Amino acid sequence: MDIDSLSPQQLQAVRDQLQDEIQRLTTSFTQLRQAGSKYRASRQALDGLGQERELLVPLTSALYVPGRLVPDGKVLVEIGTGYYVEREVQQAQRFCERKVLMLRENMDKVAALINQRKQSLDLVHITLQRKASS
Repeated sequence: MDIDSLSPQQLQAVRDQLQDEIQRLTTSFTQLRQAGSKYRASRQALDGLGQERELLVPLTSALYVPGRLVPDGKVLVEIGTGYYVEREVQQAQRFCERKVLMLRENMDKVAALINQRKQSLDLVHITLQRKASS
C-alpha cells in the first residue's frame, strides 16, 4: 500500500490499527515468555527429584503443611488446557525442553512481527508529520 496516497484521516486509522496490533503482539510475547519461564522452572525442578526430601505442600494459596517427597521416577505433566499425563522423569525433562524451544521460536517470530509493525508505524508517523506541515 502506498501510504503517500492516503489522506491524513486514513493515515490516522492505519496508525491506530498498527498501535492496536503492536499492543496485542506485545501481550502475546509476554505470555509466551511467561510460559517459557514456567517450563524452564519445571525442567529445573525435575533435576532435583532423585532423592527423598522434606517440603511444604500447599493446601490452599495461603496454607502449607509439611510433607515428604518419595520419588518413584514418575511425574504428572500438564500437556495443555488442564490435561495431565504420567511420564518418566526423563520423558518429562525432554517434554519441557521441547516446549521451551518451541516457545523460544514463537517468541522470535512475534518479536520480528513487532519490529515490522513498529517500522510501519514510524513510516506512518513520518508521513503524517510531512502532510501536516505541507
